[in-house]
Amino acid sequence: MNRLIFIGLLCFTSTCNFAQKMLLVENMNSLKNFKYYQGEDILIKFTGIDGRIADRIYDLTDSTLILEVLGEVRLENISCIYRENWFVQILRGLTLLGGAAYFGIDSFNRLINHEYPVIDSGTLWISGGMVAFSFALTPFKYKRLKMERNWQLRTIDLNSF
Repeated sequence: MNRLIFIGLLCFTSTCNFAQKMLLVENMNSLKNFKYYQGEDILIKFTGIDGRIADRIYDLTDSTLILEVLGEVRLENISCIYRENWFVQILRGLTLLGGAAYFGIDSFNRLINHEYPVIDSGTLWISGGMVAFSFALTPFKYKRLKMERNWQLRTIDLNSF
């Protein structure tokens, strides 16, 4: 019985240690939403500023976002949030690795079999194309969520429930 009470108290006190506030970025026309918690990194763009700013979420209130470097920012001043596209990142890594591996394996195979030229033009075209495709995917690294379209920002404080 003492063990059950101890586990219950441990579970109750551990809920206070987790982030209870979240920034919810939701699409008004679909069921898509993204959640950001305290301590997570975020990449945002403000109205009137050209560049993107990467920062870490320190705290959230009902109408502001408190960042570690920038400080307090109102939610209506955020014009865009950038999310990293993990599929493009994986595809970039695989095509870069595949192009380099194909070049290395084919060149090494031709070298040990005493075939000349060691670097074949077909191998150069194929591996170069794969590496070039990997670098061509760089602009698609981030997905842009514009707030003036269908996306909306809200903060949810679970401590108040």
